[in-house]
Amino acid sequence: MDSRRYDVALFDIDGTLCDPGTGITSAAAHALSQMGVTEVDPLALRRFVGPPLEHTFRDDYGFDESHVREAVHHYREHYASAGLSQYRAYADVEYLLHRLRDSGIRLIVVTAKIQPFAEAALLRTSLASHFESVHGRGQDDVVSKSVTLGRALLAGGVMPGMAVMIGDREHDVEAARDNGLESIGVLYGFGTSEELVGAGATFTAAAPKDVGDLILS
Repeated sequence: MDSRRYDVALFDIDGTLCDPGTGITSAAAHALSQMGVTEVDPLALRRFVGPPLEHTFRDDYGFDESHVREAVHHYREHYASAGLSQYRAYADVEYLLHRLRDSGIRLIVVTAKIQPFAEAALLRTSLASHFESVHGRGQDDVVSKSVTLGRALLAGGVMPGMAVMIGDREHDVEAARDNGLESIGVLYGFGTSEELVGAGATFTAAAPKDVGDLILS
């Protein structure tokens, strides 16, 4: 049996456990269109993958609070009807989760998605049963990933020194750092090596197998 570097592994969803396809970017483009903004740059739309989408509407498009709420409504409406059906688990992720659980690692999900969408994505990809808990945001809870991660640690009685955050964007790395955790930035999702290393990721992993090797050393 593998020895443990950590006791608890906290996973992001989009770009880490699951490939959302074009569900997120299509919903974002739809929402922007409803707000009178035509966005055709795929790199701009990819910025919606990771942080709370309210922050992206606000910071990247200059929407005020009322327009953010309206855009979020359009996004969620489109995402619920067309986005979730596109979800697929990344190859070898299920094997990774089996390997970690068999080695006694506690598995928890921490995501910027709202709770119903987080749970639906995991059910859609048949990954839900691997996790002891899922921590997303409330419907009107506009908080950073750092706050959501902190709540997950408190709820699970997790000691930061024995836990690691796994994600594909700088927001995951920053949340880990803010809560005293080490982090693994995955390179098969939406973030780049430059982004993850620049944010201070403790490790990077090119594939799910590498994540397991880092956690179980």
